[in-house]
Amino acid sequence: MLPANKISNLLSPTNIFQNQVSDTIHSISLNFQLNRPVYHFVSHNGKVISKYADNGELISITKEKALSIAKENLKITEKGTVNTLTELDQWIPRTRFLKHMPIFKVDFENDDKTYTYVSSLTGEILASNNSKERFWSWLGAIPHWIYFKDIRIHNTFWYQLIVWLSALGFIMVITGIFTGIVRYKKKPKANFKRFKNKWYNFHYYFGLLFGTFICTWIFSGWMSMTPFSWTPSTSLSKTELKYWQKGSFTLNNIHQEEWNNFLHQISNSEFQEANFSYFNGSVFSTVYSHKQETLFNLSEPKVIPETEDYIKIIESFPTNISITKTTLLKTYDNYYYSRHNSKKLPVLRIDTNTETSYYIDPETTKVIYKCSTKNRIQRWIYHGLHSLDFSFLTWNRPLWDIVLIVLLIGGSVVCFTGTVMGIKFLRRKQRKKKHVKRKRRKTDQTKIY
Repeated sequence: MLPANKISNLLSPTNIFQNQVSDTIHSISLNFQLNRPVYHFVSHNGKVISKYADNGELISITKEKALSIAKENLKITEKGTVNTLTELDQWIPRTRFLKHMPIFKVDFENDDKTYTYVSSLTGEILASNNSKERFWSWLGAIPHWIYFKDIRIHNTFWYQLIVWLSALGFIMVITGIFTGIVRYKKKPKANFKRFKNKWYNFHYYFGLLFGTFICTWIFSGWMSMTPFSWTPSTSLSKTELKYWQKGSFTLNNIHQEEWNNFLHQISNSEFQEANFSYFNGSVFSTVYSHKQETLFNLSEPKVIPETEDYIKIIESFPTNISITKTTLLKTYDNYYYSRHNSKKLPVLRIDTNTETSYYIDPETTKVIYKCSTKNRIQRWIYHGLHSLDFSFLTWNRPLWDIVLIVLLIGGSVVCFTGTVMGIKFLRRKQRKKKHVKRKRRKTDQTKIY
């Protein structure tokens, strides 16, 4: 956070980046590292540059600075050891982190055994976790999503592996359910001991009871990977973005006089971060201060977009769109929601005749979610079937927890009994092979004598 008396010394993004960047802007943000203001510039081509906002120098992150940044952000006072990573590790396995290499890993000697990863490119915290989170990740997220580092870093291979394993699992469950139904029809009046082997009985009855859940769970997990790219993007298309912005967002859009006026507007407050956007031909800045957000118009200071402005832009999209309904959401709906209440409210939802809804954050002038018919289907197939994200359950806890735990236990029993049966089958096959070999050996010896 920068004291108010130093805000006037902030250089404009144009002054800092104009000799180095000519690309259109994807995002610009201003925050603070060790009490120094820093710009983070990201172009539409993915180029990332971070510079100090008080003198325009490229940031330089050393091990000592990385440790100080980690301590300041996490409010940790214990000693930390800093290692320099030149390749991804288990806790940052995504290829999007590669551009931040080398990455400083801070291993704190606190009770939680916290790991923190600091970018040498931007000085930002990329990830942070503690021993408890790592323990549960090994039991949950990592095996569930096959998030083993040596696999996850290969995006295409990992994606294909998840898709084909899910498809194979779905086929296995379907054939299992079909086999169970056929078996039931053959002996409809059989008692519980339908098989002599107890494992067969457990697997059979738990499979009949929980098979549908396992089937929908695997299928929904498969669909979460959007195989065949059947769901459209939830962001504005390139064409829509041009109409939304009324042109390209470049550094030339931020003029010095407008910048000076913006600094004057925020000079009486201390702020933590400022993000810049472009809407309807004007540059806007969302300033975050003490959990409050304030939108400023740099181009026309007294003009703040209203609902009609967003409607006009959407109706100008070259797809014959007309608006059917506008709603200011103060509570979540079925498609824009968060079980942990982490998504912003209120937001403006604009419904159109093309069955596409645009969710707009009035504090940033950005479309934060675009939802078409296929996206709605995906929501119910994935989140509905996979996580049981139905309003009558998710908003009535612990009912959701009880139902999910019962279903997961039943599914686990089916998987466990199936695994035991598979192991026993392989052992029988192995014993049979050994028996055949011994029999052949005795036969051969008898022929010799």
